[in-house]
Amino acid sequence: MKLSSVLLTVFAFSATGLADKTCTPSFDYCASDLTKSKGFTENDLKDALKGSGFENEDINNILFHCKNPGIVGHPKVCKGGCKSSGQEGSHNC
Repeated sequence: MKLSSVLLTVFAFSATGLADKTCTPSFDYCASDLTKSKGFTENDLKDALKGSGFENEDINNILFHCKNPGIVGHPKVCKGGCKSSGQEGSHNC
């Protein structure tokens, strides 16, 4: 195998790992949307809550803000549970 083929293969595997989590910056998402269709895991979302004061909240009651593709933060608690809007990004509780 040529060195270029090896490098291309390594790059493809690396890129695949980076592209797993996606979200549209400046949009808000319910945890269910992020775990069902955006590649995030429940642990990813719990990690995003660390230091926010919402670590013990049910993630299904949290609206997450997409800061960059693959990075969520700025959580907001939705009293009645977060409800998906059916469109890209929830935008509110």
